[in-house]
Amino acid sequence: MTWLNRRLRRTGRDGDAGASSIELVLYTPMLMIVIFLIVQFAMSWFGSEVAGATAREAARVARTGGGTPASLVAAEKRGESYAAAIGNDALRDVTVSVVVIPGDRVRATVSGRSQEIVGGFAPRVSQSVEGPIEQFRPDE
Repeated sequence: MTWLNRRLRRTGRDGDAGASSIELVLYTPMLMIVIFLIVQFAMSWFGSEVAGATAREAARVARTGGGTPASLVAAEKRGESYAAAIGNDALRDVTVSVVVIPGDRVRATVSGRSQEIVGGFAPRVSQSVEGPIEQFRPDE
């Protein structure tokens, strides 16, 4: 039996003294990083949801407006104001693009940056919605 083992046996302590403090020091930063990543993922997901809702609203305005150039401009303006109204700053640097595509369809694309914990860390989010241009057809 070594000198250290005899001494530890006399004091009633084993060789794990202070191990929980070391574990706390080692595991706390890892736990904080995991929590940080989960919160950042949730913020990015929410920003993506806001972009999707904004794209649906912009497409709705363009579709009901007949896909005319004036309705496309109105849809882009409505998309920008809608993102600011519902997002509560969840989506920044919003760009709204509404275009007519062949086949009498409209596509609205909204992109922007979601909220971020650390500046420059959040990815850009983008959502597109496509639908037919609505046209009035009287009963025959």
